[in-house]
Amino acid sequence: MRKYFLVFIALLFYSGAWAGLADTTVTRETKKMMRHAKPAKPPVCYLGLSTGISNAPGIFGLDFNICIGKYITLDAGAGPSTWGNKLYLGAKYYLKQPNRGWAVGGGITYNSGEENVKLNLSTVTGDREKVALTLKPQDDAFLAIYRYWTLGRKHNRFFIDLGKSILLHQPKYHEIYGDPLTEQANEAVKRLAPGGFLGGFMFGTGFSFGLYRK
Repeated sequence: MRKYFLVFIALLFYSGAWAGLADTTVTRETKKMMRHAKPAKPPVCYLGLSTGISNAPGIFGLDFNICIGKYITLDAGAGPSTWGNKLYLGAKYYLKQPNRGWAVGGGITYNSGEENVKLNLSTVTGDREKVALTLKPQDDAFLAIYRYWTLGRKHNRFFIDLGKSILLHQPKYHEIYGDPLTEQANEAVKRLAPGGFLGGFMFGTGFSFGLYRK
């Protein structure tokens, strides 16, 4: 009788250990599936990085897109540019949910300008020499079309955009020291301003990552 009792106890321990191992395996598999599963709800906003020519948030900037509807985001961003630091505010309308496919957008940009910018430019003396300039703040508007693709399973995105940056007033700057600039040199400085290069041609590309509400 004692022998049967010991066998019974051993079987209980064995079955308990096996069940625990099975539960651990199921839990690990479940967690793995949850990590790789596509979220049930779309993001509430996106955080992104982008670069480009006359790019809205700068040469290499940070983007923030807040979803305020199924097809609309309110956008903001900042980064360095050829005319000081650049800020922008804008909005986009997407043709496909959730914030995918083609989109159209626009907004305004503000460049802070920069003090004591040293450049080698042509002067009226007939030589190129180093001059120092102060670049005044610059305001622009922009219009663009965008194309978004899903990146991975978490609603992250890759995008490109094409558009036009529009000068709201002519670039303003003045020379701190150096001989007077030639007309050609002045035109070269103006091309550094947002909207001054290639007639305001705008191109950008980047990534944006979905953020979710818990």
